[in-house]
Amino acid sequence: MKELRDWLKDGDPVANEPLLSDADVQRMRRAVVSAGETRPSLFADWARGAWAAATVVVALTIAVSVSRWQASSENGRQANVDAPPTVAGPAIGARRQVQLIAPGGTRVIWIFNADFQP
Repeated sequence: MKELRDWLKDGDPVANEPLLSDADVQRMRRAVVSAGETRPSLFADWARGAWAAATVVVALTIAVSVSRWQASSENGRQANVDAPPTVAGPAIGARRQVQLIAPGGTRVIWIFNADFQP
């Protein structure tokens, strides 16, 4: 039975090719070295910094908005604690229902019956 190593050696398309000439090797080496010596453009550094700054600004804006929203909702709760309820509760024994409508048009209706005895 063949092992994976043997299958990889048998299926390697480069294994049967002749070696590169010295001129091709030197050309490839010069291309790699010159690519490593070139400096990336200043625009790339500036764009990366701009994206980082924009991300920080968005994160801070969200954090400040959430903290203000929570503070205002806590103040609103404290102001309404003493206020009487404006909606009358359901009568004893009355049935309540909840309707959910899905985007595809499916409708689910739950009816809650206080008189239900299992």
